[in-house]
Amino acid sequence: MAKRAAGKDGVVISQEILALVKDNNAIRGPEVMVALREKFPKVSFNENSCQVAYANARKKLGLTKTLAKRPAGGRRPIGSQRAARPAAAAAAVAAAPSSVSVDMNLLQAAKTLLKACNGDAAAALSALKTVASLQMN
Repeated sequence: MAKRAAGKDGVVISQEILALVKDNNAIRGPEVMVALREKFPKVSFNENSCQVAYANARKKLGLTKTLAKRPAGGRRPIGSQRAARPAAAAAAVAAAPSSVSVDMNLLQAAKTLLKACNGDAAAALSALKTVASLQMN
């Protein structure tokens, strides 16, 4: 990798920051900027570039922790299993309509059914399945 040449002011910012971090491992980004401004008062520094150089210097010296990135999307390692969904949750997902329209009469009938089952959704679902299995058409 090529080294950067000195800027128009004759200062190689990355080398200066690397030297500061080598001297003091506990130095922070704002302290680096203060030290650079004291050492080179006539030079204007791009703070974003200095922060990148500071982060790169810490990484080069092994002072940072690098966390492993999560796999993107739904990809899983080979052999890993997805936890099984409960049957009621799977049925609810499968029964969800793709359109947003709602039939109020149907919702009121479902509310009445839940009241008749004392609020027990499992009993209401069981009753609906029984009715569906008894229908001939």
